[in-house]
Amino acid sequence: MKISTLAGAATAGAGAVMALALATPAHAQEAQGTQGAAAPSDGAAVRGSKCSVWTGGCSEIQNRSHRKVRVGRDWCGSGGNGAIRKYKAPCSGKPGHNYYKWLKPGKHSYTSAYHDTDTFRIDAGYEMHVQWNKDGQEHGPVKVYGKKKYVRWVKVSNNYDIDIEAYYKP
Repeated sequence: MKISTLAGAATAGAGAVMALALATPAHAQEAQGTQGAAAPSDGAAVRGSKCSVWTGGCSEIQNRSHRKVRVGRDWCGSGGNGAIRKYKAPCSGKPGHNYYKWLKPGKHSYTSAYHDTDTFRIDAGYEMHVQWNKDGQEHGPVKVYGKKKYVRWVKVSNNYDIDIEAYYKP
């Protein structure tokens, strides 16, 4: 095969990948009231160009519980996916990182909080059931965070799209 044929095929393939990455995110279409929302398993394709393999990916939270959940844009400090910080928000008091919002029941952090949401809070005395899905996955493991006497903040690593399935006071 000629080099020019290979180069043309590579250019066409790269163009298709770029077009996919730059497409309007399905969440943005939903917010505008248009049809054609992406299926939940579409993972990174839902996010558009801001959150991709090239930018390090993003993390998102879907609140399927009946209670609002406090979420944060950033995680300051160390720890891997699922790391827990007691009492204090992970970035409280840090300039440029002190961003927290309430995620209402049935809402998704991409449209209701931040495109990249790195942490969520479990209040003292509450239990939370969280499904940890990697991008493109819809049946990840469910972790149960049992009732504790203190507030906990949990880290969500890039390329995770988690579902808060239940949040209640046992």
